This record gives sequence, structure tokens and C-alpha cells, in this order.
Amino acid sequence: MGAYRLLLAVLVAVSHMGKTFAGLNPGVIAVISFLIISGFVMTSLIERNYKASEKVRLFYTDRALRLYPQFLLYFFISCAVIYFLLPGTPQAADLTLKNIAASLPIVPLGFYMFGAAGSQILPPAWSLGLEMCFYLVIPFLILYKARGVAFVLSVAVFMVASLGYINADLYGYRLLPGVLFMFLCGSYLYKPQAKDLAIAAGTTVAAALMFTAIMAGLIERRPFNAEVTAGIVLGVPAVYLLTKLRFHRVDELLGNISYGVFLNHFVVMYFLRAFWPVAYDGHIVAAVLTLSFLLSGVSYYYVERPALKLRHAFRAGIRYGESQPRVGETAS
Repeated sequence: MGAYRLLLAVLVAVSHMGKTFAGLNPGVIAVISFLIISGFVMTSLIERNYKASEKVRLFYTDRALRLYPQFLLYFFISCAVIYFLLPGTPQAADLTLKNIAASLPIVPLGFYMFGAAGSQILPPAWSLGLEMCFYLVIPFLILYKARGVAFVLSVAVFMVASLGYINADLYGYRLLPGVLFMFLCGSYLYKPQAKDLAIAAGTTVAAALMFTAIMAGLIERRPFNAEVTAGIVLGVPAVYLLTKLRFHRVDELLGNISYGVFLNHFVVMYFLRAFWPVAYDGHIVAAVLTLSFLLSGVSYYYVERPALKLRHAFRAGIRYGESQPRVGETAS
């Protein structure tokens, strides 16, 4: 799934450079696949390592070790680039101590639209705030077998938003209540039973019908409702099929740099904008992506990989601790 994750990161990057495909925003479509992948991976992680209420805090520690190293690196690099190279810009206006402090817990970034944090320092990071909200609830949904109820409620919120009764952008794309069911589609794909596959497949078919109706004008086009439904249609089958593939080192390599590309492309764009404030034609897009790939390779090797080793040791310690007999117990 590594190559797919890198492709998704590239689509997010090109969307931020103003590129669209058939009138659709490819970045939004890509984000939906990221949500589905997250649902699958988090369910796998919890089932294998953290499936007990007393382990929920350990799960949160695991996720912090995953998200923070490269996030902090690129967040503070972006702060420096904006401060020194982009004075007097909207990005510089966003660079306040309040916004910096609010951004560090990550969760407030998912609520930037309510003034909880700034959105211009590292714009793609708003979706990390959404991810963190999902991390907060998914252990309990699995432990207390509440995925079904959460799925139904989330679909209801999404439909109300997509049909225009509440803000379609916020409640149909950016906030957890309206997109939780997309995460859960990925969750249902982990070791699926017939019922799980039926839920994922039924959601995909319903999204396909809704996308067709939106594009045909039968449902009014609202902010990102076409892209979100298209993302479900493409993402659920893609994730299901990719989970069947065997491990390959090249795929792993590509996946390793995907997170850095997702985070750092705006930093590259800010840096280039300070010296060559030109339109994003093919050459500039290629330059941004090339620099983004190179930076991501460096940050993976020197920042992400050490944190990955720590994370693996952390999980191994949990499993080792489980294997030891409690005081007063025999080895048998």
C-alpha cells in the first residue's frame, strides 16, 4: 500500500498547486482514501497490540510517536520560512504565539475553522487533527463493539450535510461526525466477515449512485460532496485489493516517504514562492514534487526511522510484558 499512499500524497500536493481533474479536486479524493487506510491500519494495530481498556493510553502513545517527529520538524521549518522569507503575507499574520501553541497538540488543527488554531502555517495538517480525533474514539468503538451504531450516526450526519441542510464542507468532509463512517469502512476491511464486506460494498455502491446523481445535477453540487463520494468509490475497493498484496521492499520505500511528502510540500511551496512567485506550471509542479521527495527521504532517514525503531521497541515491550507471569503465577 506504500505506492498508493505516495500517490495520494502527490495528489494532495498538486491540488494545493491549483490542479484539478475533470473539475474535481484530487486532494479531497485522496484524503478520503487516507481516512479509509487509517481505519484499516488502526483496527489492525488495536487488534494485534492494544485490545484492552488498560492499553488505550499505550495506543495513544504509539500514535504520538508516529505523528509527531516529522510533524514537528516540518511545522517549525515552515514557521522559520514564513518568518524570514514571507513577511507581510497572510501566512505571516497567522504566525502568532497563540496559533503556534494551539497547533502543537495537533487536535486543534482539525478545528481551525472555529478559530482553534491557525491554518496557514502547515495547511495539510488540519487532516492530522481529524486523524487524532479518530484515534481518540476508535479504541472504544472496537472494545465496546459500537462501530455499527457509530457508522449509522455518521452516515446520517454526512447525508444531512451533503444535501445542504448543514454545512457540507464542515460536516461532510472536515469534522469527524460526518466522516467517521469512512474511517470505519477501512476498519471493516480488516479480517472482514461477510457482514463487514457487505457494509463496505454497500457504502461504495451508495456513494457511486450519489456521485452520479451529483454530477447529473439531480443532487445539488456543494463543497466537495462530489469529491468525497468519488473518494469513497475509489478508496474502498483500492484499499481492499491492496491489502491482499504481499509485502515488497520497493512498496515499503515509497510508503516511507509518503508522510513527509504530505507534510512538506507546502514548506517547499512557501520557500519557492519567496524567490520565484510564479504560477504553478508543469515545471514548477515538478520542481516542488522533486524537492518534496528529496526532503522526505532525508527526514525519513534521520527523523522518522529512529522514531520507528522506538515505536517497534515500545510495542515489543508491551508484548513481552504480556508474556511474563504475574507475581504468584507459575510459568504454566
